[in-house]
Amino acid sequence: MKTSSILASALFWAATFAGAIGRGPFRTSAGLPSGYSLSNLTWTGNITANGPEMSFTGPSFQDIDAQILKANPDFMWPDSNSVDPATLEKSEAHLTCDPNNIWYAQAFRIEEGIDYLSSRTGKCHMDAGPRVCTRISCSYKSAIWWCNDNSEPIEENCLLWSHYAENILDVCRSGDAADRVRGQKFSSANWNILVGFDDDHC
Repeated sequence: MKTSSILASALFWAATFAGAIGRGPFRTSAGLPSGYSLSNLTWTGNITANGPEMSFTGPSFQDIDAQILKANPDFMWPDSNSVDPATLEKSEAHLTCDPNNIWYAQAFRIEEGIDYLSSRTGKCHMDAGPRVCTRISCSYKSAIWWCNDNSEPIEENCLLWSHYAENILDVCRSGDAADRVRGQKFSSANWNILVGFDDDHC
């Protein structure tokens, strides 16, 4: 009787572990809200004049940057001032300055992240969710994530990120001596940009 009970318990935990493995290559991050996981990002665009579109995949945009420069050391992103934000279809929904389980980031570091993202043209693709995110900018424990709440993959113009993050900064910045910010802005297409603290290799 006792042997049968032990065997049944072992089979249950083996099945549970196998099921967890089968759900996909998602990773967790201490900086994300509970229930969110990390997923890879794919960027598609031109890295040579008049050349074909190419795709690069990585866990962050900084990683994709490194891959692009390895493929073409002379590659340069366009001047952000050359992009007209009015041409972007933003599909904005709502914004909150109090996302669950997210602590504050340094506002001026988020400004640096927005500057970094503001020239990232091209198409950005993320795997199916829901509740999966890619860290698109991070420095000095101040991060910006792109999150997918759809049950299917998504693809958007990468330039949308900086505009969403800029709106979070404008609305949610503390404006005091601490100069900090956290927030989450949602798209009607069921994805969102999240800004906050992250000490996971950031």
